[in-house]
Amino acid sequence: MRRQKGRPGLWIALFCSLVFVQFQASAGIRIPVPRQSLLATVSVSTESTAEELHAKVTEVEKFGNVVLDIPEEKLSEQGFIAGDLLKLRVKGKELTLPLCTSYSDVDTGKLLLRDDTAKKRVLVAINMGNFAKTYGVDVGDEISLSLKEKGGYQDELMMRRLTRTDNRNDYPSDSVFANFRAVVGKGIPLGTLYRSSNPIDNQFGRASYADKLTEAFGVKTVLNLADSREEAEQLAKRKDFASPYYKSLMEKGNVAYLNMGVDLSGDDFGNKLVEGIRFLNQHEGPYLIHCTEGKDRAGFATAILSAFMGADAQELEKDYMLSFENFYNVERGSEKYQRIFKSNLYSSLEKLTGGVRPEKADLKKAAEDYLRAHGLTDGEMAKLREKLSEKPHFATPNISGTVETVEKYGHLETDIPIAQFNAAGFALADEVSVLMDNGYAFSAPYVDGYLVNAGEPLVRAYPGKDKIALCINYGKLNQVAKAEKGTHVTIFLNKKAGYSEQYAVRKLTRSNDRKDYKSDAVFANFRNIKMGNIKKGVLYRAASPVNNEIGRAAIADKLIEKAGIRTVVNLADSEKNIEQYLSGADFHSPYYRSLLDRKSVALLNLGLNYRSVEFRKGITDGARFILEQDGPYLIHCTEGKDRTGFMAVFLESLAGADAKEIKADYMESYQNFFHVKKGTKQYKLIEEDVVSMMESISGSKDISKKALREGAENMLRDYDFTEYEIQGLKDRLAGKVYIEPTVDGKKAA
Repeated sequence: MRRQKGRPGLWIALFCSLVFVQFQASAGIRIPVPRQSLLATVSVSTESTAEELHAKVTEVEKFGNVVLDIPEEKLSEQGFIAGDLLKLRVKGKELTLPLCTSYSDVDTGKLLLRDDTAKKRVLVAINMGNFAKTYGVDVGDEISLSLKEKGGYQDELMMRRLTRTDNRNDYPSDSVFANFRAVVGKGIPLGTLYRSSNPIDNQFGRASYADKLTEAFGVKTVLNLADSREEAEQLAKRKDFASPYYKSLMEKGNVAYLNMGVDLSGDDFGNKLVEGIRFLNQHEGPYLIHCTEGKDRAGFATAILSAFMGADAQELEKDYMLSFENFYNVERGSEKYQRIFKSNLYSSLEKLTGGVRPEKADLKKAAEDYLRAHGLTDGEMAKLREKLSEKPHFATPNISGTVETVEKYGHLETDIPIAQFNAAGFALADEVSVLMDNGYAFSAPYVDGYLVNAGEPLVRAYPGKDKIALCINYGKLNQVAKAEKGTHVTIFLNKKAGYSEQYAVRKLTRSNDRKDYKSDAVFANFRNIKMGNIKKGVLYRAASPVNNEIGRAAIADKLIEKAGIRTVVNLADSEKNIEQYLSGADFHSPYYRSLLDRKSVALLNLGLNYRSVEFRKGITDGARFILEQDGPYLIHCTEGKDRTGFMAVFLESLAGADAKEIKADYMESYQNFFHVKKGTKQYKLIEEDVVSMMESISGSKDISKKALREGAENMLRDYDFTEYEIQGLKDRLAGKVYIEPTVDGKKAA
């Protein structure tokens, strides 16, 4: 998915300067990594010609960051760009620091000048520290800035650059978006302690998601590391407040408001953590720890508690770094992963252990010493150990099992028989909570089909199957949850009949008997797409003319022969599937066989997650096949509804169709198969699926003609379509002749 472009200005020069570095990386050339002592000793390679920039401190923030009275535009006017090393003079001291846009651009405890683009201001800070206190700076103090080394921090910045969005659609699940999970480690029973982003502060759009998960997993006590009581009460009065469960915990007195600073090595952090522990000792679990993002303060506090209970360094690393995997797609084990870990939690743990490498240290003793140093008594430690070692009492009914099979599309089939699950007291349309032994946690409806929105989870009791399965509709739960065969799961009720209304609306039944349909075309979901600049008779869609699983193949085959189809994009099948169909006793599709013999069928074998890189690449592979072949064209999957639906939306968007036309074409499959009536609640709910598809193509909530067309074009560019080829594909859909470029890349005559 293409991300929206950020604000131009400061980043333009950085982007240009990093192009070569990115080329080196993609070419497999090692990028030089700067010394860890970069900020302490700098060899100046380029002298500054810019004048010194003078500023005054206008504000000292809650965490000791100091805001300057210069507008951010002044930085670029002065010639400063992100990645430059600057010289800062304040109170008779001379400091070296990089110009960055995020605190995480430097190690914990290091200086930075931050261009806060969101709030359009400039500030000086120490990452996870207190600049004002460390250097005795206050409002009105003067600061001067000058260039020390042009681009001196750019290699480091390139390695660290972390970007994330606050759009739920850019994340594979609510749990990942909310950074919500159970804490896993020796000594803490699964389901006793959870962590997440802030369920009450919605500045990043995650509060309601975190709140729902907090409720779904029965959290009774919260340690809020970020907010004071007054701040929390003000947040609860905001118009965008949508966290009723958290508010109920506040009203019961079950939230500790710790209002911690971000200096993890400071006394304030340790003292307030002990205050939170005393609160925890007096209340019942399950417990939730959160700060704002659930990443830094929550990460270190969780590490202290986990180490105290006996977790090893590897367990602490895995839990801490999962936040960076969730938010920034940092790949586990990569160089970036290791650098982030080493410069954050690892360095904090080294301080905790007195310089001993965490993997060699007695982390349990180090955590005890830390808590004792901040006032926790031995008796209070014993009580804490008792509280965190209590096994949770899951709501009833509950049942446990193991992942037995990872299905083709990433669904996790368990060893729990459906009959046993139902006998335990679960019923279709119940809302249930699922907890995996790796800490992944989600809430989902219990249903007998994929009766949820795209990207949402479900617990499946599929007709014809014997076992309970855990799934994401149009997604791969095995990848999202990092689960595999042998993963242990616990499922428990969180709301009886909580999905009943949506279940009734989404429950769709269809007949596979031709007599129940008014025509062959309706039965086979066959139709000509003609909208935007797509010419009549050029592009068709249908249920599978080769896979007779739903009894429509032979009829679809006759229809595509009558339409004169010459090229087919088969989104569903592999060569192995095709071999099975052709040898089957029920195979009666001679025209499709002839197209296969002529190599006029592209076999893409796509999954169902239209947001995945693999799926989107497959769609563009299909588009290239259309570009290189003559029409008329057919696109199909099994039912001609979901995967076909997305490719139709994509091609329609490229051809300039409007959202209304696209919706109508998508919904025709539901009218054909399931007799869904336009204007009903059921119709409107299902229509949300195609809106999500359009938004994924445009890359935003904007589904205007222009946004959809540009989004489709960008998707093609992402997968190496040239401008000439993009226009050629449009010409193909418009029924025009496409002339391939000559070998030297120039347009043919």
